[in-house]
Amino acid sequence: MAWSLSIAAPPPASFSAKGLPIVIPRLTSLLSSLLTLLPCCAFAQSNVVMYGYLDLGLVKRSGDSAGVERGYNNWLGFHGKETLGNGLHAIFRLETRFNPDTGETERPHTFWQGESTVGLHSDRYGTLRLGRALTPLWDMAWQYEPWVNSGFNASLAAYQTGSYGSDGIHDVSLGYADATRISQGIYYSSPAWDGIAVHAAIRAGKDPDAVSRVRSIAISHAGERWSAALAHEVNARSDDITYVAAKYRMQSLTLMGSWTRHRPTDAPRERTWLVAGTHEFGRHMLRTGYGRNQDSRQHKLSTGYVHKLSTRTSLYADLYRERQERYRNGIAFGMTHSF
Repeated sequence: MAWSLSIAAPPPASFSAKGLPIVIPRLTSLLSSLLTLLPCCAFAQSNVVMYGYLDLGLVKRSGDSAGVERGYNNWLGFHGKETLGNGLHAIFRLETRFNPDTGETERPHTFWQGESTVGLHSDRYGTLRLGRALTPLWDMAWQYEPWVNSGFNASLAAYQTGSYGSDGIHDVSLGYADATRISQGIYYSSPAWDGIAVHAAIRAGKDPDAVSRVRSIAISHAGERWSAALAHEVNARSDDITYVAAKYRMQSLTLMGSWTRHRPTDAPRERTWLVAGTHEFGRHMLRTGYGRNQDSRQHKLSTGYVHKLSTRTSLYADLYRERQERYRNGIAFGMTHSF
């Protein structure tokens, strides 16, 4: 859904039909002068798009009763772009997150949990945003896991980044709202050169409780058949993480994998990896993956099936078995809809 926005000038405070033949030529002359002086503003085009995503299903895990739960994060958002001329655009994005099973916001202290940014995009120089958004690390990670780094049910997210979080200081008080995001952040993404782009983010405001300033950088490559990402990030506790991932597409088959090293300041290091793949044919998709923590020996095997009812609506079934302190099995049947 999109709307074109326009601003109309208000009528003059007083008006008489007697002066109409004189006023109209003068107004025409004035408007012509303004259009000559301000070509960018005069021809700027704006639009706002509303979008959303819903994912809900029946879930059963070992030792727990069955229930209705989300299989991925649910959101409602708005993003807009205004063409300023000469390849320059003003952009913004506002995205709230919620739990559709209860109707509550996802994080009690952060309404715009998904993103709240404003910035400029240049076709030549890249994109600069201010506000709150995913860090470059997390913006890469979801692209290299069949369950898009959801962290729910069959997802292998824990074997992409281990126990690392982008905050590390205010996790409990904020309800882990900044576990994958930077608030008061400055974000930059370069244009792509032969498919290669650089992405960087840093917290601008000083946090008196933090040991270090949160910062993240990533290099990505997107090609016709294969893509790859390399990311490094330091959180507010000065924990750091290095993430490497790659994906290769062969017609309907896609293979992917990642390796991560997480170095906490007050705990032993973590090394995690995963291998996964998807196979799409017609309205159907099969997905499977295996993830392992090399240091804790935890591991997880997941498989699933997705049936596309349309381009926006799908049904899915997922099954997994995970070893943490003990083995746990899980199964989920759900539905997704995007708009």
